[in-house]
Amino acid sequence: MLNIPSQLRSRSEPVRVGVVGAGLFGTNLIDQMERVDGLRTAVVADIETDKAVNTLRAAGVPGSEVRVVDDPEGANEAVEAGDRAVLADGLDCCRADVEVVVEATGIPEAGARHGYTAITEGKHVVMVTVEADTVVGPILAHLAENRGVTYSMAYGDQPSVICELYDWAETVGLDVVAAGKGNAYLEENAHGTPDDIWERLGFTEEFVENQELNPRMYNSFFDGTKVAVEMCAVANATGLEPDVPGMHLPPAEIPEIPEILRPERDGGILEKAGVVDTVSSLYRDGSEVEFDLDFGVFVVTTTPNERVQEYFAQYSGSGLYTAGDGEYQVFYRPYHLPGIETPVSVANAAIRNEPTGVADRHVAEVVGAAKRDLEPGDGIDGGGGYTVYGQVESADRAAREDHVPLELLDGAEVVEPVGTDEVVSYGDVRLDTDSFIYHLRRLQEETL
Repeated sequence: MLNIPSQLRSRSEPVRVGVVGAGLFGTNLIDQMERVDGLRTAVVADIETDKAVNTLRAAGVPGSEVRVVDDPEGANEAVEAGDRAVLADGLDCCRADVEVVVEATGIPEAGARHGYTAITEGKHVVMVTVEADTVVGPILAHLAENRGVTYSMAYGDQPSVICELYDWAETVGLDVVAAGKGNAYLEENAHGTPDDIWERLGFTEEFVENQELNPRMYNSFFDGTKVAVEMCAVANATGLEPDVPGMHLPPAEIPEIPEILRPERDGGILEKAGVVDTVSSLYRDGSEVEFDLDFGVFVVTTTPNERVQEYFAQYSGSGLYTAGDGEYQVFYRPYHLPGIETPVSVANAAIRNEPTGVADRHVAEVVGAAKRDLEPGDGIDGGGGYTVYGQVESADRAAREDHVPLELLDGAEVVEPVGTDEVVSYGDVRLDTDSFIYHLRRLQEETL
């Protein structure tokens, strides 16, 4: 991100940005973009147009400068007049006269459709909906490259920040052993449903209502789905693979990470080096890890240069930690700020036509494991719901076992019994083949 502010200020006019989705992420992003010289929230789309209008006003845009319009032409007229446009349809935002589209709906089907449309319209795309990345990221990246635009992860979300650490390690000549994030993971939560998520989290009804929290989204954080989705995106952006199906997810304090996430031959738990994984901020009994990385990201590295090993050991405990033998190190960032940091992606796309991480290859897959016994006739819902939880595995394994990508299971009908914790295969279900994401995935398989 070096030199971005000066390059933004040197533009003759601000970057026109379209944001699809005025939820928490979109609101955080708009709040910050309105403070950045050279960025301008030109168009916001949300099915609740009042929410989009209020988001712009809360970010400091005068109400007299916000217009609710019906189509891309109306949006263009508003923007040309110096106003901001609000639309109900995200596709209209993708077709409006903006340079960058930020897809922040959190809905995989919508994310795939919006991303595809924006790219074909010649717009840069910042994809916040990571779930879409896991299924059709490579084809969207391929289409964007052919169209001469950027398809990018959203900086501030953990996948993009992990990719930044990975790129940093490679650039300075370190070998990456593992890359990942922290998460409050307990295996027993895999079967949890949205019905009791607030009780398990200790959230009051008043707090939930005031914050307009989504129970399925929060349940996806705790049943392992979101972890799988984000680490799949990292794998498909870096080439690092899951070491084992579902990853190891060991509880670990930060200084313990390079002791644990290292190859078995050196006393760790990894079957191989060069993997994605996650460390839990909860021990198996539910007690909290004291010096955890719950909100942050990390890379475990190694180097054959003994002098460099000694140098790192001298500074161990001052923002980095080395293993006891000095051969492995962990570098980490203790925070990520979803939405708040995403102007970096917007500016990087507009100024440099470069992504802040992009899932442009297919080395990992998120598949669906049953939360309970599923019987013929049962319907399957999506991540964070009542029937399946996400699990990341290598793309080779998924293909070999005929496992269905998780996001294609939403709306599927079970045709063969699936036992609890068994992964759903194509022969077990009848999929919704009318969805856009299904057809885009088929195009990806045929093309790439």
